[in-house]
Amino acid sequence: MSDTPAGKSPGPSAAPAAAKAAPKTGPEKGGPEKQDAPKLAAQKRDAAQQAESENEKERGDDEARGVKEALSQGERYLSPKLAQYAPNATFNRSDVGQVQIGDRYEISLGREISRRSGSVREDVLEWVRARYLPVAYHQEMAEMLEQRNVILVRGQPGTGRVTTALHLLDRVARSRVFRLRSGKDVKALVTADFPEKNAGYVAELPRGLSGSLTEDNLDELRDRLKKATSFCVLIAPSDSRSVEVFGGYAFDHKPPDPADLLAKLVQHEIRPEDPRGLEEALANLRSAPWTAEALGPCPRPQESVRMAALLVRHARGEITREDVERKAASAVHEQVTEWFVALQGLSPGAEFDEALRLTAFRVALAVLNGSPYNLVAEAAELLGGKFVTETSKDDKHRVSLFADDPESRLPALRAKIVDGFATFGRERVPMPLMSFHDPRYPTAILDHVWQNHYRMRDSINAWLTKLTEDDRPMMWVRAAQAMGYLCRRDFVYVYTKMIRPRAVAGDRGWLLGNRRLSPAIALDQAAQDDDLRPAIIERLEDWRRSSSRPLRWTAAATYGFALGRLRVDETLEELRVLGTPSESREPLDEGDDWDVVWIAGYSVAKLLAFGRVTPVLDCLRRWLDSDRSSLRRLALRSLRHLTDLYGFELDQLEMAATDQPALPAGAEQWPLLLTLHSQDPRLTEPICELLRRSLRNREGDALARHFLARWIRCAEHDPVLLDVLAGFMARLVEREGDAQRLLYLIGRLTKDWADPLEPDVAARLTASIRARTEMRVVV
Repeated sequence: MSDTPAGKSPGPSAAPAAAKAAPKTGPEKGGPEKQDAPKLAAQKRDAAQQAESENEKERGDDEARGVKEALSQGERYLSPKLAQYAPNATFNRSDVGQVQIGDRYEISLGREISRRSGSVREDVLEWVRARYLPVAYHQEMAEMLEQRNVILVRGQPGTGRVTTALHLLDRVARSRVFRLRSGKDVKALVTADFPEKNAGYVAELPRGLSGSLTEDNLDELRDRLKKATSFCVLIAPSDSRSVEVFGGYAFDHKPPDPADLLAKLVQHEIRPEDPRGLEEALANLRSAPWTAEALGPCPRPQESVRMAALLVRHARGEITREDVERKAASAVHEQVTEWFVALQGLSPGAEFDEALRLTAFRVALAVLNGSPYNLVAEAAELLGGKFVTETSKDDKHRVSLFADDPESRLPALRAKIVDGFATFGRERVPMPLMSFHDPRYPTAILDHVWQNHYRMRDSINAWLTKLTEDDRPMMWVRAAQAMGYLCRRDFVYVYTKMIRPRAVAGDRGWLLGNRRLSPAIALDQAAQDDDLRPAIIERLEDWRRSSSRPLRWTAAATYGFALGRLRVDETLEELRVLGTPSESREPLDEGDDWDVVWIAGYSVAKLLAFGRVTPVLDCLRRWLDSDRSSLRRLALRSLRHLTDLYGFELDQLEMAATDQPALPAGAEQWPLLLTLHSQDPRLTEPICELLRRSLRNREGDALARHFLARWIRCAEHDPVLLDVLAGFMARLVEREGDAQRLLYLIGRLTKDWADPLEPDVAARLTASIRARTEMRVVV
């Protein structure tokens, strides 16, 4: 097969290999035309298919950076490090405090208040008195409560709202604090009875009730409380209305500073009998980086309570640092469990449907963490629709136009909007991105759903499959990685139902498209599990020997990711066999494997971009030295892919140099090999040697026109890159023929009809090449 894509102008030496290999015809009956007609037709068909895919590859090159960055982001959020405590983070095995489920009151001190009416125990109030850390506007809340007998405190569950309410009521009601049932509507609230006089009441309002509450309602409630000489703090979720519309009754609750709260809580955990030096040891532990990492970037008060107790036990020598990290990480899984348990207490209806959609939003964010909000919302709506359809008896699933308001969604998700970039083509565009506060949430949510909610599996399977069919890398790459992560949790189900069916399908079309690469990405992600990796390697080795072309294609593609980087020598050997299918064909079998050769060469190139620079360069040199034409063609194909890659492909390069020079701004858009040349001069000669030998090859004319023309065009408007390219092209000259080939190409580009090369650029490159030639003559 030819290495020249459609749309290029191959020279005589670049004629299709299939045409060159046509057998000689003899005097057989029917003549050469009739005898070779079926074969020629098949060759033309294959050439047309290859040309079409090459064109699609060129059109898809603009997505390469998006794929690369989506992969990197997914690796960060699905890494084994973030998921390492998942098996131990069970919901019912907490050693510190308790967690609250559903709509029960949440107290940041590890206690809970029942939703039923009744008194709050004295030991709970004592706990609050000793450990409460005043929040913003605490004094203003206290003054307003004394003046009007009722205030409204709005905030997200888990931020210490109830703790603040109890502290305020304890001050004005002198330990006589009761729980109040709010009822289902505003009328039930404002007509509630207050049987205890000179008492304090705390009531949590459901979202539907709080959204209907007005200043007039609060005035009416104030009058009833004054008659009962009592006080009430209403707890409500946040909404988009300003506190000013409530006439001074309302306050937005913000949690206390986590560092200050942790310091206070630790102090109260110290016992009189503790040895000297414990306080100093605890101060060092609180400021240790690993403590902040274990606690998380945005802890809720209850999680600080847990950490305080753990740190004190660690300082006393009762538990290890690993115990602290493991038990602290369980808070993430307990929060996720709480989110899902809340669904069990709801009856079918609008409230249940909205809870399902919020659940779908959490799952979607787990898969697409760090993506633009609209992308996550789109995926969440697709999954939410599946959840609602599976559980609702109503065929009309209307969704409020205001249901996905980020202001209300973000706190419920424990998420945030941050400044970032989204990739479009090869450019990064500034764009706000949505992500969880704590990066441990994506794996915790996926773990919980897959291990505890089996009926959701089919819906999530269909949803992820749909996402992998999306053309946007931000969507399909992350969905494929999520499949791979779930495969780490349940290999049999995910491999059988989600990965292998897509690998077998082997759709034709763009070679690096979502339908073809998604199973390879999923397998690579699954192989991050040390216990699962041998089984996946065994599958890939089996696929390499398979008669199924799609399976061989998927195996070759999978080797081009992190799995191949981990075992580069074995990988290159597998790709050698996959990339030379003609060596194992039966006689007279023309084969149909050009796309497998193509992807094998691409995976070799990606291994270099993944940091295995020296092993890949050495391997390509050996292949070019081979007496087998199939292996030389694979080497040339790999080199062609390498010349197509950009600097942004570089990932964790493992070079011998300890101090790597900083690359100039914009070098991420340079050709990858030029970036390596600029970054480490020791790589220049190995790269030049490979390219020289390739250019001198009988197919070198096509390769030269392909990569040098593209490199020159990249440098045409980048003066820094132009200097780098000029120096590199000079290093390519070893013989007079090398210089003539390069000068001929520059001359052709200056005469291009549509986009002639700038004269000063041509002069700069020509001067560099001629100077090198003259220098070699003098030498």
